[in-house]
Amino acid sequence: MACKYVLVCQNADCQSRGSGELLEQLTDKLKADADLEVKPYMCFGGCQAGPNIVLYPQKVWYSGVKQADVDEIAAHAEGGAPVERLTHGVEQPLKDLIYQLLDAGLF
Repeated sequence: MACKYVLVCQNADCQSRGSGELLEQLTDKLKADADLEVKPYMCFGGCQAGPNIVLYPQKVWYSGVKQADVDEIAAHAEGGAPVERLTHGVEQPLKDLIYQLLDAGLF
């Protein structure tokens, strides 16, 4: 079982901005890492800032993700540095709520 997750929002707003392709690209890039699992997530609630991707249990939220960001996010998921420029699009109270849901196993 994977111990780290890359959760990619797949709700309508994020999908309209390319989250389906982001999910496919990240799945392909990270498939060889047995400690990581890339999974779709129904909705994080940060629709205005999407596409949204959350690394868990690291609790790093990426917003406004583009295909050009995939390599850097994949590198972070594998232990590299966070992609700071993508971490500021969503307010902290929403992040905290989603992290509580994830801590409760709702993913």
